[in-house]
Amino acid sequence: MADESIPSQPAKPEYEKTPNFTSTYANNVFLESSTWDLKLIFGQLDQSTVPNTVKQHLAVTIPWAQAKLLLFYLQAHVKGEELQDGKIHIRPDTLPGEISLPTGEQAKDPTFMQFYDFLKKLREEFIANA
Repeated sequence: MADESIPSQPAKPEYEKTPNFTSTYANNVFLESSTWDLKLIFGQLDQSTVPNTVKQHLAVTIPWAQAKLLLFYLQAHVKGEELQDGKIHIRPDTLPGEISLPTGEQAKDPTFMQFYDFLKKLREEFIANA
């Protein structure tokens, strides 16, 4: 009789590309969030137009749990790349901009202020490591 007190590990999925699978390139990602999920809109900068335009060509919407897992795997891959090939340099003109000071109403909201402090710290750490 199997020991039912020990949960079994779920089987690892196999990966298979569907017939309509598409591989594409993007050098721009725009994010849209909602209560339920995060939409990643991929595009590519077109410098042949004035003003330059990002031509968006693909959107992928993922639930928040998947976004959090994606964050983990992106950090792991970036760290692995830097350990193998050296620091990935970020051009100064593409660094995240200053975080705007909270407005009067925002400053009264403790949750907003916690998020504001997190964003400031996140930006400072990113720039220090860029």
